[in-house]
Amino acid sequence: MSAQTGHLGALDLPAARTAGFAELLRWELGHVGRSRLLWAVLGLLFAAMLWGAHSGAALHREQDRAIQRSRAADLAWTQQILERARRYAEPADEPVPYWQDPTDVAGFSRYFLRAHAYKPNLPLSPLAVGGSDLMPTRLPVKLETPFGVEPAYDFENPRALGLGRFDLGYVLVYLLPVAAIVLIGLLATFERDHGMLRLIAAQRVGPRAWLGARIAAIFAWLAPAVLLGVAVSLFSAGADLAAAVPELIASAALVVAYLGFWAALGFVVVSAWPGAAGAISLMSAVWAVLAIGLPLLGSGAAARLGDAPAPIAYVDAQRRANDAIAGERDALLARDFRARGDLAGSLDKLGSLDYATRMTFLAPELERRLQPLRDRQEGARSARERLSQWAGYLTPPLGMEQALAQLAGTDAQRHRRFERQAAGYQRQLREWFYPRIQRQISAPTPKPRADSYGRMNFLEFDAIPAYAWHDAPAWSRVAGALPTALWLTLLAAALSAWALRRLRQWPAEL
Repeated sequence: MSAQTGHLGALDLPAARTAGFAELLRWELGHVGRSRLLWAVLGLLFAAMLWGAHSGAALHREQDRAIQRSRAADLAWTQQILERARRYAEPADEPVPYWQDPTDVAGFSRYFLRAHAYKPNLPLSPLAVGGSDLMPTRLPVKLETPFGVEPAYDFENPRALGLGRFDLGYVLVYLLPVAAIVLIGLLATFERDHGMLRLIAAQRVGPRAWLGARIAAIFAWLAPAVLLGVAVSLFSAGADLAAAVPELIASAALVVAYLGFWAALGFVVVSAWPGAAGAISLMSAVWAVLAIGLPLLGSGAAARLGDAPAPIAYVDAQRRANDAIAGERDALLARDFRARGDLAGSLDKLGSLDYATRMTFLAPELERRLQPLRDRQEGARSARERLSQWAGYLTPPLGMEQALAQLAGTDAQRHRRFERQAAGYQRQLREWFYPRIQRQISAPTPKPRADSYGRMNFLEFDAIPAYAWHDAPAWSRVAGALPTALWLTLLAAALSAWALRRLRQWPAEL
Protein backbone atom coordinates (compact mmCIF):
# COMPACT_ATOMS: atom_id res chain seq x y z
CA MET A 1 0.00 0.00 0.00
CA SER A 2 2.77 2.39 0.94
CA ALA A 3 4.79 1.42 -2.12
CA GLN A 4 1.75 2.03 -4.25
CA THR A 5 1.22 5.36 -2.61
CA GLY A 6 4.82 6.31 -3.11
CA HIS A 7 4.58 5.31 -6.77
CA LEU A 8 1.55 7.56 -7.22
CA GLY A 9 3.25 10.40 -5.43
CA ALA A 10 6.12 10.18 -7.83
CA LEU A 11 3.83 10.69 -10.84
CA ASP A 12 4.09 14.13 -12.53
CA LEU A 13 0.47 15.15 -13.21
CA PRO A 14 0.01 17.91 -15.79
CA ALA A 15 -0.69 21.21 -14.14
CA ALA A 16 -3.96 22.94 -15.05
CA ARG A 17 -3.34 26.05 -17.16
CA THR A 18 -5.35 29.01 -18.30
CA ALA A 19 -6.03 29.36 -22.00
CA GLY A 20 -4.48 32.53 -23.42
CA PHE A 21 -6.20 35.04 -25.69
CA ALA A 22 -4.18 33.99 -28.75
CA GLU A 23 -5.17 30.35 -28.29
CA LEU A 24 -8.81 31.29 -27.78
CA LEU A 25 -8.71 33.52 -30.86
CA ARG A 26 -7.37 30.71 -33.03
CA TRP A 27 -10.16 28.44 -31.83
CA GLU A 28 -12.82 31.13 -32.31
CA LEU A 29 -11.62 31.88 -35.83
CA GLY A 30 -12.25 28.27 -36.79
CA HIS A 31 -15.52 28.14 -34.87
CA VAL A 32 -16.93 31.36 -36.40
CA GLY A 33 -15.60 30.44 -39.84
CA ARG A 34 -17.69 27.26 -39.82
CA SER A 35 -20.87 29.22 -39.11
CA ARG A 36 -23.38 29.14 -41.94
CA LEU A 37 -24.81 32.40 -40.62
CA LEU A 38 -21.48 34.15 -41.31
CA TRP A 39 -21.37 33.04 -44.93
CA ALA A 40 -25.04 33.83 -45.49
CA VAL A 41 -24.54 37.39 -44.20
CA LEU A 42 -21.35 37.82 -46.24
CA GLY A 43 -23.09 36.53 -49.36
CA LEU A 44 -25.97 38.98 -49.01
CA LEU A 45 -23.56 41.82 -48.23
CA PHE A 46 -21.43 41.01 -51.28
CA ALA A 47 -24.48 40.93 -53.54
CA ALA A 48 -25.60 44.31 -52.16
CA MET A 49 -22.13 45.79 -52.75
CA LEU A 50 -22.09 44.59 -56.34
CA TRP A 51 -25.54 46.03 -56.98
CA GLY A 52 -24.70 49.32 -55.30
CA ALA A 53 -21.40 49.79 -57.15
CA HIS A 54 -23.02 49.11 -60.53
CA SER A 55 -25.91 51.46 -59.70
CA GLY A 56 -23.56 54.34 -58.92
CA ALA A 57 -21.28 53.57 -61.85
CA ALA A 58 -24.25 53.56 -64.25
CA LEU A 59 -25.22 57.07 -63.12
CA HIS A 60 -21.70 58.40 -63.52
CA ARG A 61 -21.19 56.76 -66.90
CA GLU A 62 -24.36 58.43 -68.15
CA GLN A 63 -23.15 61.76 -66.77
CA ASP A 64 -19.80 61.36 -68.53
CA ARG A 65 -21.55 60.46 -71.77
CA ALA A 66 -23.73 63.55 -71.38
CA ILE A 67 -20.58 65.66 -71.03
CA GLN A 68 -19.18 64.10 -74.20
CA ARG A 69 -22.43 64.74 -76.06
CA SER A 70 -22.45 68.35 -74.88
CA ARG A 71 -18.85 68.86 -76.03
CA ALA A 72 -19.69 67.35 -79.40
CA ALA A 73 -22.78 69.56 -79.73
CA ASP A 74 -20.74 72.67 -78.91
CA LEU A 75 -18.14 71.69 -81.50
CA ALA A 76 -20.82 71.11 -84.14
CA TRP A 77 -22.37 74.48 -83.25
CA THR A 78 -19.00 76.18 -83.69
CA GLN A 79 -18.61 74.61 -87.12
CA GLN A 80 -22.04 75.96 -88.09
CA ILE A 81 -21.00 79.43 -86.90
CA LEU A 82 -17.84 79.31 -88.99
CA GLU A 83 -19.84 78.31 -92.04
CA ARG A 84 -22.33 81.14 -91.49
CA ALA A 85 -19.48 83.61 -91.02
CA ARG A 86 -18.09 82.62 -94.42
CA ARG A 87 -21.49 83.09 -96.04
CA TYR A 88 -22.14 86.43 -94.33
CA ALA A 89 -18.97 87.85 -95.84
CA GLU A 90 -20.69 87.74 -99.23
CA PRO A 91 -22.58 90.76 -100.62
CA ALA A 92 -26.29 91.10 -99.92
CA ASP A 93 -29.09 93.58 -100.53
CA GLU A 94 -29.72 94.17 -96.80
CA PRO A 95 -27.59 93.55 -93.70
CA VAL A 96 -28.65 90.80 -91.31
CA PRO A 97 -30.03 91.88 -87.88
CA TYR A 98 -27.38 91.79 -85.19
CA TRP A 99 -29.14 89.08 -83.20
CA GLN A 100 -28.84 86.78 -86.22
CA ASP A 101 -25.29 87.79 -87.07
CA PRO A 102 -22.48 85.69 -85.56
CA THR A 103 -19.94 88.11 -87.07
CA ASP A 104 -21.20 90.91 -84.84
CA VAL A 105 -19.36 90.73 -81.51
CA ALA A 106 -22.36 91.90 -79.46
CA GLY A 107 -24.78 89.60 -81.25
CA PHE A 108 -22.40 86.67 -80.95
CA SER A 109 -21.81 87.20 -77.21
CA ARG A 110 -25.51 86.99 -76.41
CA TYR A 111 -27.13 84.81 -79.05
CA PHE A 112 -24.40 82.53 -80.39
CA LEU A 113 -21.91 81.96 -77.59
CA ARG A 114 -22.15 78.42 -76.25
CA ALA A 115 -19.85 77.79 -73.32
CA HIS A 116 -20.09 75.12 -70.62
CA ALA A 117 -18.23 74.29 -67.45
CA TYR A 118 -17.75 70.57 -66.87
CA LYS A 119 -17.05 68.56 -63.73
CA PRO A 120 -15.85 65.09 -64.76
CA ASN A 121 -16.24 62.17 -62.40
CA LEU A 122 -13.21 60.72 -60.67
CA PRO A 123 -11.94 57.15 -61.21
CA LEU A 124 -13.28 56.03 -57.80
CA SER A 125 -16.70 57.66 -58.20
CA PRO A 126 -18.63 54.32 -57.97
CA LEU A 127 -17.57 54.21 -54.30
CA ALA A 128 -20.33 56.68 -53.38
CA VAL A 129 -22.92 58.66 -55.33
CA GLY A 130 -22.89 61.36 -52.64
CA GLY A 131 -24.56 64.44 -54.05
CA SER A 132 -23.70 63.73 -57.68
CA ASP A 133 -27.32 62.84 -58.48
CA LEU A 134 -28.45 66.23 -57.14
CA MET A 135 -25.64 68.50 -58.34
CA PRO A 136 -25.13 68.87 -62.11
CA THR A 137 -21.87 67.89 -63.77
CA ARG A 138 -22.15 70.60 -66.43
CA LEU A 139 -23.21 74.22 -66.19
CA PRO A 140 -23.99 76.58 -69.09
CA VAL A 141 -21.94 79.76 -68.77
CA LYS A 142 -23.57 82.95 -70.03
CA LEU A 143 -22.23 86.47 -69.77
CA GLU A 144 -25.37 87.92 -68.18
CA THR A 145 -26.07 85.28 -65.53
CA PRO A 146 -25.61 86.78 -62.04
CA PHE A 147 -22.55 85.31 -60.31
CA GLY A 148 -21.76 82.94 -63.13
CA VAL A 149 -23.90 79.91 -62.28
CA GLU A 150 -26.95 79.35 -64.44
CA PRO A 151 -29.60 77.28 -62.64
CA ALA A 152 -29.39 73.86 -64.30
CA TYR A 153 -30.98 70.48 -63.78
CA ASP A 154 -29.72 67.08 -64.74
CA PHE A 155 -31.75 64.29 -66.27
CA GLU A 156 -32.79 62.58 -63.01
CA ASN A 157 -36.43 62.07 -62.09
CA PRO A 158 -37.30 64.24 -59.04
CA ARG A 159 -39.23 61.40 -57.38
CA ALA A 160 -36.26 59.07 -57.75
CA LEU A 161 -33.99 61.75 -56.32
CA GLY A 162 -36.27 62.06 -53.32
CA LEU A 163 -35.97 58.34 -52.60
CA GLY A 164 -32.18 58.36 -52.91
CA ARG A 165 -29.96 55.96 -54.81
CA PHE A 166 -28.86 52.51 -53.69
CA ASP A 167 -25.10 52.71 -54.09
CA LEU A 168 -21.97 51.16 -52.62
CA GLY A 169 -21.71 53.98 -50.10
CA TYR A 170 -25.21 53.18 -48.84
CA VAL A 171 -24.23 49.54 -48.34
CA LEU A 172 -21.10 50.45 -46.38
CA VAL A 173 -22.71 53.16 -44.27
CA TYR A 174 -26.06 51.55 -43.45
CA LEU A 175 -26.04 47.83 -44.28
CA LEU A 176 -22.55 46.94 -43.03
CA PRO A 177 -23.52 47.89 -39.43
CA VAL A 178 -26.64 45.74 -39.79
CA ALA A 179 -24.46 42.79 -40.78
CA ALA A 180 -22.22 43.38 -37.75
CA ILE A 181 -25.27 43.66 -35.49
CA VAL A 182 -26.72 40.37 -36.72
CA LEU A 183 -23.45 38.46 -36.43
CA ILE A 184 -22.49 39.80 -33.01
CA GLY A 185 -26.04 39.59 -31.69
CA LEU A 186 -26.42 35.91 -32.64
CA LEU A 187 -22.90 34.48 -32.45
CA ALA A 188 -21.74 36.24 -29.26
CA THR A 189 -24.88 35.28 -27.31
CA PHE A 190 -25.23 31.68 -28.50
CA GLU A 191 -23.87 30.07 -25.29
CA ARG A 192 -25.96 32.39 -23.14
CA ASP A 193 -29.20 31.51 -24.90
CA HIS A 194 -28.44 27.77 -24.90
CA GLY A 195 -27.43 27.49 -21.22
CA MET A 196 -23.79 26.74 -22.01
CA LEU A 197 -22.25 29.76 -20.33
CA ARG A 198 -21.83 27.93 -17.01
CA LEU A 199 -19.73 25.25 -18.66
CA ILE A 200 -17.43 27.88 -20.16
CA ALA A 201 -17.17 29.78 -16.89
CA ALA A 202 -16.12 26.56 -15.13
CA GLN A 203 -13.01 26.39 -17.32
CA ARG A 204 -9.80 28.25 -16.69
CA VAL A 205 -10.73 31.16 -18.89
CA GLY A 206 -11.79 34.70 -18.04
CA PRO A 207 -14.80 36.52 -19.48
CA ARG A 208 -12.60 39.18 -21.09
CA ALA A 209 -10.50 36.69 -23.02
CA TRP A 210 -13.40 34.50 -24.06
CA LEU A 211 -15.86 37.18 -25.20
CA GLY A 212 -13.08 39.38 -26.57
CA ALA A 213 -11.81 36.50 -28.70
CA ARG A 214 -15.32 35.89 -30.04
CA ILE A 215 -15.80 39.55 -31.06
CA ALA A 216 -12.29 39.71 -32.50
CA ALA A 217 -12.92 36.56 -34.55
CA ILE A 218 -16.14 38.01 -35.98
CA PHE A 219 -14.29 41.21 -36.88
CA ALA A 220 -11.36 39.26 -38.34
CA TRP A 221 -13.69 37.42 -40.69
CA LEU A 222 -15.87 40.38 -41.57
CA ALA A 223 -13.22 43.06 -42.26
CA PRO A 224 -11.17 41.27 -44.96
CA ALA A 225 -14.31 39.93 -46.61
CA VAL A 226 -15.81 43.43 -46.81
CA LEU A 227 -12.58 44.93 -48.19
CA LEU A 228 -12.40 42.20 -50.81
CA GLY A 229 -16.05 42.78 -51.67
CA VAL A 230 -15.47 46.51 -52.06
CA ALA A 231 -12.48 45.97 -54.36
CA VAL A 232 -14.28 43.37 -56.49
CA SER A 233 -17.42 45.51 -56.70
CA LEU A 234 -15.50 48.61 -57.77
CA PHE A 235 -13.48 46.66 -60.33
CA SER A 236 -16.55 44.97 -61.80
CA ALA A 237 -18.32 48.35 -61.99
CA GLY A 238 -15.51 49.72 -64.15
CA ALA A 239 -13.65 51.86 -61.63
CA ASP A 240 -10.04 52.57 -62.57
CA LEU A 241 -8.44 51.35 -59.35
CA ALA A 242 -4.87 51.90 -60.60
CA ALA A 243 -5.62 55.61 -61.05
CA ALA A 244 -6.98 56.01 -57.52
CA VAL A 245 -4.59 54.06 -55.30
CA PRO A 246 -4.35 56.69 -52.50
CA GLU A 247 -8.14 57.06 -52.33
CA LEU A 248 -8.57 53.27 -52.41
CA ILE A 249 -6.18 52.78 -49.49
CA ALA A 250 -7.87 55.56 -47.53
CA SER A 251 -11.30 54.05 -48.18
CA ALA A 252 -10.03 50.67 -46.92
CA ALA A 253 -8.78 52.30 -43.72
CA LEU A 254 -12.09 54.11 -43.38
CA VAL A 255 -14.13 50.91 -43.79
CA VAL A 256 -12.01 49.01 -41.26
CA ALA A 257 -12.29 51.86 -38.73
CA TYR A 258 -16.05 52.11 -39.24
CA LEU A 259 -16.50 48.36 -38.87
CA GLY A 260 -14.28 48.46 -35.79
CA PHE A 261 -16.55 51.09 -34.26
CA TRP A 262 -19.64 48.92 -34.70
CA ALA A 263 -17.83 45.80 -33.49
CA ALA A 264 -16.70 47.68 -30.37
CA LEU A 265 -20.23 48.97 -29.84
CA GLY A 266 -21.50 45.39 -30.08
CA PHE A 267 -18.78 44.36 -27.62
CA VAL A 268 -20.13 46.89 -25.10
CA VAL A 269 -23.67 45.62 -25.56
CA VAL A 270 -22.87 41.91 -25.17
CA SER A 271 -20.61 42.66 -22.19
CA ALA A 272 -23.86 43.05 -20.24
CA TRP A 273 -24.59 39.36 -21.06
CA PRO A 274 -27.98 39.85 -22.77
CA GLY A 275 -29.70 37.24 -24.90
CA ALA A 276 -29.73 37.43 -28.69
CA ALA A 277 -33.05 39.29 -28.81
CA GLY A 278 -31.93 41.87 -26.26
CA ALA A 279 -28.55 42.42 -27.89
CA ILE A 280 -29.95 42.84 -31.39
CA SER A 281 -32.75 45.11 -30.17
CA LEU A 282 -30.39 47.41 -28.29
CA MET A 283 -27.84 47.61 -31.12
CA SER A 284 -30.60 48.22 -33.64
CA ALA A 285 -31.94 51.05 -31.52
CA VAL A 286 -28.49 52.63 -31.37
CA TRP A 287 -28.15 52.19 -35.15
CA ALA A 288 -31.51 53.92 -35.70
CA VAL A 289 -30.56 56.84 -33.47
CA LEU A 290 -27.13 57.33 -35.08
CA ALA A 291 -28.18 56.69 -38.68
CA ILE A 292 -31.63 58.29 -38.75
CA GLY A 293 -32.57 60.21 -35.62
CA LEU A 294 -29.55 62.46 -35.08
CA PRO A 295 -29.09 63.29 -38.80
CA LEU A 296 -32.75 64.36 -39.01
CA LEU A 297 -32.35 66.59 -35.97
CA GLY A 298 -29.14 68.01 -37.39
CA SER A 299 -30.78 68.68 -40.73
CA GLY A 300 -33.58 70.60 -39.04
CA ALA A 301 -31.07 72.65 -37.05
CA ALA A 302 -28.90 73.34 -40.11
CA ALA A 303 -31.89 74.66 -42.06
CA ARG A 304 -32.24 77.44 -39.50
CA LEU A 305 -28.63 78.57 -39.58
CA GLY A 306 -27.82 81.98 -40.99
CA ASP A 307 -30.15 84.64 -42.35
CA ALA A 308 -30.10 83.62 -45.99
CA PRO A 309 -33.19 84.67 -47.96
CA ALA A 310 -35.57 81.95 -49.03
CA PRO A 311 -35.25 80.92 -52.69
CA ILE A 312 -38.55 82.60 -53.52
CA ALA A 313 -37.43 85.79 -51.76
CA TYR A 314 -34.16 85.79 -53.70
CA VAL A 315 -35.98 85.38 -57.02
CA ASP A 316 -38.31 88.20 -56.06
CA ALA A 317 -35.35 90.41 -55.11
CA GLN A 318 -33.71 89.66 -58.44
CA ARG A 319 -36.92 90.56 -60.28
CA ARG A 320 -37.20 93.85 -58.36
CA ALA A 321 -33.56 94.68 -59.08
CA ASN A 322 -34.07 93.95 -62.78
CA ASP A 323 -37.12 96.22 -62.86
CA ALA A 324 -35.26 99.01 -61.07
CA ILE A 325 -32.29 98.78 -63.41
CA ALA A 326 -34.59 98.84 -66.44
CA GLY A 327 -36.15 102.06 -65.15
CA GLU A 328 -32.75 103.64 -64.48
CA ARG A 329 -31.12 102.29 -67.63
CA ASP A 330 -30.19 105.53 -69.36
CA ALA A 331 -28.95 107.16 -66.17
CA LEU A 332 -26.76 104.15 -65.34
CA LEU A 333 -25.33 104.04 -68.85
CA ALA A 334 -24.63 107.77 -68.80
CA ARG A 335 -22.85 107.41 -65.46
CA ASP A 336 -20.60 104.64 -66.81
CA PHE A 337 -19.91 106.54 -70.04
CA ARG A 338 -18.86 109.68 -68.19
CA ALA A 339 -16.53 107.64 -65.97
CA ARG A 340 -14.55 106.42 -68.98
CA GLY A 341 -12.43 108.60 -71.18
CA ASP A 342 -12.96 106.44 -74.28
CA LEU A 343 -16.76 106.63 -73.96
CA ALA A 344 -17.37 110.10 -72.55
CA GLY A 345 -17.69 111.52 -76.05
CA SER A 346 -20.30 108.94 -77.13
CA LEU A 347 -23.20 109.97 -74.90
CA ASP A 348 -25.26 110.71 -77.98
CA LYS A 349 -25.22 107.00 -78.85
CA LEU A 350 -26.97 105.85 -75.66
CA GLY A 351 -30.36 105.56 -77.31
CA SER A 352 -29.07 103.52 -80.24
CA LEU A 353 -27.20 100.84 -78.27
CA ASP A 354 -28.40 97.30 -78.86
CA TYR A 355 -29.55 95.14 -75.98
CA ALA A 356 -26.42 92.97 -75.84
CA THR A 357 -24.15 96.02 -75.62
CA ARG A 358 -26.27 97.62 -72.90
CA MET A 359 -26.05 94.42 -70.86
CA THR A 360 -22.27 94.68 -70.71
CA PHE A 361 -22.87 97.63 -68.38
CA LEU A 362 -26.10 96.51 -66.68
CA ALA A 363 -25.25 92.87 -65.87
CA PRO A 364 -22.40 93.87 -63.49
CA GLU A 365 -24.74 96.47 -61.95
CA LEU A 366 -27.30 93.75 -61.22
CA GLU A 367 -24.62 91.70 -59.48
CA ARG A 368 -23.59 94.66 -57.36
CA ARG A 369 -27.16 95.13 -56.16
CA LEU A 370 -27.65 91.45 -55.43
CA GLN A 371 -24.27 91.00 -53.74
CA PRO A 372 -25.56 91.47 -50.14
CA LEU A 373 -28.15 88.73 -50.64
CA ARG A 374 -25.53 86.55 -52.30
CA ASP A 375 -23.19 87.04 -49.35
CA ARG A 376 -25.95 86.01 -46.95
CA GLN A 377 -26.60 82.89 -49.01
CA GLU A 378 -22.94 81.95 -49.07
CA GLY A 379 -22.56 82.62 -45.36
CA ALA A 380 -25.49 80.38 -44.47
CA ARG A 381 -24.21 77.69 -46.82
CA SER A 382 -20.76 77.77 -45.22
CA ALA A 383 -22.31 77.58 -41.74
CA ARG A 384 -24.34 74.53 -42.75
CA GLU A 385 -21.28 72.84 -44.19
CA ARG A 386 -19.30 73.45 -41.00
CA LEU A 387 -22.15 72.10 -38.89
CA SER A 388 -22.38 69.04 -41.11
CA GLN A 389 -18.66 68.38 -40.75
CA TRP A 390 -18.81 68.57 -36.96
CA ALA A 391 -21.99 66.49 -36.89
CA GLY A 392 -20.06 63.75 -38.68
CA TYR A 393 -18.05 63.23 -35.50
CA LEU A 394 -21.20 63.01 -33.38
CA THR A 395 -22.97 60.63 -35.77
CA PRO A 396 -20.48 58.15 -37.29
CA PRO A 397 -22.78 57.13 -40.19
CA LEU A 398 -22.97 60.76 -41.34
CA GLY A 399 -19.22 61.19 -41.01
CA MET A 400 -18.61 57.95 -42.90
CA GLU A 401 -20.97 59.02 -45.67
CA GLN A 402 -19.22 62.37 -46.03
CA ALA A 403 -15.76 60.80 -46.05
CA LEU A 404 -16.68 58.23 -48.70
CA ALA A 405 -18.19 60.94 -50.90
CA GLN A 406 -15.04 63.01 -50.52
CA LEU A 407 -12.85 60.10 -51.62
CA ALA A 408 -15.20 59.42 -54.54
CA GLY A 409 -15.25 63.10 -55.57
CA THR A 410 -19.02 63.36 -55.22
CA ASP A 411 -19.04 65.61 -52.15
CA ALA A 412 -20.50 69.09 -51.78
CA GLN A 413 -17.09 70.73 -51.33
CA ARG A 414 -15.91 69.55 -54.76
CA HIS A 415 -19.12 70.81 -56.36
CA ARG A 416 -18.74 74.17 -54.65
CA ARG A 417 -15.22 74.40 -56.08
CA PHE A 418 -16.76 73.60 -59.46
CA GLU A 419 -19.25 76.45 -59.09
CA ARG A 420 -16.46 78.86 -58.14
CA GLN A 421 -14.47 77.84 -61.20
CA ALA A 422 -17.56 78.25 -63.40
CA ALA A 423 -18.03 81.77 -62.01
CA GLY A 424 -14.34 82.47 -62.62
CA TYR A 425 -14.72 81.27 -66.20
CA GLN A 426 -17.61 83.68 -66.68
CA ARG A 427 -15.44 86.54 -65.43
CA GLN A 428 -12.74 85.45 -67.87
CA LEU A 429 -15.24 85.53 -70.75
CA ARG A 430 -16.51 88.94 -69.69
CA GLU A 431 -13.00 90.33 -69.53
CA TRP A 432 -12.44 89.00 -73.04
CA PHE A 433 -15.76 90.03 -74.66
CA TYR A 434 -16.74 93.24 -72.89
CA PRO A 435 -13.80 95.38 -74.13
CA ARG A 436 -14.37 94.15 -77.68
CA ILE A 437 -18.08 94.90 -77.49
CA GLN A 438 -17.69 98.33 -75.88
CA ARG A 439 -14.92 99.30 -78.30
CA GLN A 440 -17.51 99.21 -81.08
CA ILE A 441 -19.36 102.12 -79.45
CA SER A 442 -16.67 104.76 -79.90
CA ALA A 443 -14.52 103.12 -82.59
CA PRO A 444 -16.63 100.75 -84.67
CA THR A 445 -14.72 98.36 -86.90
CA PRO A 446 -15.30 99.20 -90.57
CA LYS A 447 -16.72 96.49 -92.79
CA PRO A 448 -14.22 94.78 -95.08
CA ARG A 449 -16.95 95.08 -97.72
CA ALA A 450 -19.62 97.74 -97.49
CA ASP A 451 -22.28 95.47 -98.96
CA SER A 452 -21.56 92.33 -96.93
CA TYR A 453 -24.46 90.52 -95.31
CA GLY A 454 -22.81 90.43 -91.87
CA ARG A 455 -21.26 93.13 -89.73
CA MET A 456 -17.89 91.32 -89.84
CA ASN A 457 -16.39 92.93 -86.73
CA PHE A 458 -15.82 89.60 -84.98
CA LEU A 459 -14.03 86.59 -86.45
CA GLU A 460 -11.93 85.50 -83.44
CA PHE A 461 -13.87 82.30 -82.83
CA ASP A 462 -10.78 80.19 -82.13
CA ALA A 463 -9.41 82.72 -79.63
CA ILE A 464 -12.40 82.55 -77.24
CA PRO A 465 -11.15 81.32 -73.84
CA ALA A 466 -11.95 77.67 -73.17
CA TYR A 467 -13.00 76.28 -69.81
CA ALA A 468 -10.35 74.28 -67.95
CA TRP A 469 -11.31 72.25 -64.89
CA HIS A 470 -8.71 72.22 -62.13
CA ASP A 471 -9.28 69.38 -59.68
CA ALA A 472 -7.81 69.13 -56.20
CA PRO A 473 -4.95 66.64 -55.83
CA ALA A 474 -5.60 63.15 -54.49
CA TRP A 475 -3.76 63.86 -51.25
CA SER A 476 -6.29 66.56 -50.34
CA ARG A 477 -9.17 64.08 -50.61
CA VAL A 478 -7.24 61.55 -48.53
CA ALA A 479 -6.35 64.19 -45.96
CA GLY A 480 -10.02 65.17 -45.72
CA ALA A 481 -11.14 61.57 -45.03
CA LEU A 482 -8.40 60.47 -42.61
CA PRO A 483 -9.66 62.49 -39.59
CA THR A 484 -12.91 60.53 -39.75
CA ALA A 485 -11.00 57.23 -39.87
CA LEU A 486 -8.85 58.31 -36.90
CA TRP A 487 -11.91 59.43 -34.93
CA LEU A 488 -13.69 56.12 -35.55
CA THR A 489 -10.57 54.25 -34.43
CA LEU A 490 -10.43 56.25 -31.21
CA LEU A 491 -14.13 55.59 -30.59
CA ALA A 492 -13.60 51.86 -31.17
CA ALA A 493 -10.68 51.83 -28.72
CA ALA A 494 -12.67 53.70 -26.08
CA LEU A 495 -15.70 51.41 -26.45
CA SER A 496 -13.50 48.31 -26.30
CA ALA A 497 -11.85 49.57 -23.11
CA TRP A 498 -15.28 50.18 -21.63
CA ALA A 499 -16.42 46.67 -22.53
CA LEU A 500 -13.28 45.11 -21.01
CA ARG A 501 -13.84 47.09 -17.84
CA ARG A 502 -17.36 45.69 -17.57
CA LEU A 503 -16.11 42.13 -18.11
CA ARG A 504 -14.09 41.84 -14.92
CA GLN A 505 -16.05 38.77 -13.80
CA TRP A 506 -18.62 36.33 -15.00
CA PRO A 507 -22.27 37.24 -14.37
CA ALA A 508 -23.67 36.02 -11.07
CA GLU A 509 -26.74 34.37 -12.66
CA LEU A 510 -25.06 31.66 -14.72
